[in-house]
Amino acid sequence: MAKVDPETSALKEQLTDAQAEIDSLQAAVADAEARAATEADRVASAQSEQEAARAESERLSARLRETALKYREARLTAAPHIPADLVTGEEMEEIDEQLTAAERVVSEMQVRMEKERRQESPPIPAGSPVRRTPDYSGLPAAEKIKLGLQHLPD
Repeated sequence: MAKVDPETSALKEQLTDAQAEIDSLQAAVADAEARAATEADRVASAQSEQEAARAESERLSARLRETALKYREARLTAAPHIPADLVTGEEMEEIDEQLTAAERVVSEMQVRMEKERRQESPPIPAGSPVRRTPDYSGLPAAEKIKLGLQHLPD
């Protein structure tokens, strides 16, 4: 039998230990890679869900805007005396507030225009005035006589 050199034996033992450590590290790396792949899949799934939620949110926002604009048009159609320029909101609360303010402005303008119309031309009574005989009761006697003589035929 060949004699085993203690140094060689120690190196073989170190090599076996190193090989065991390499195997252990490779298993840890494989486990970490598997966990990383799982996490990458979860992140991708979460991003996909987030993108889907974002798309749904944008779709709902667009529908809400369309609904608010239809609401605005319906309210303006119901109140044709309000200029559309006074109601520019894109949210229902904003539209309601602007409609209330526009109603107030239109009402004030109507009152102001009516006052101005009355001041510019005084009302003219319809038809001709009632004809009355002149009242001579307040005239002195001499004036009454002069008037009477003027109405006598020649």
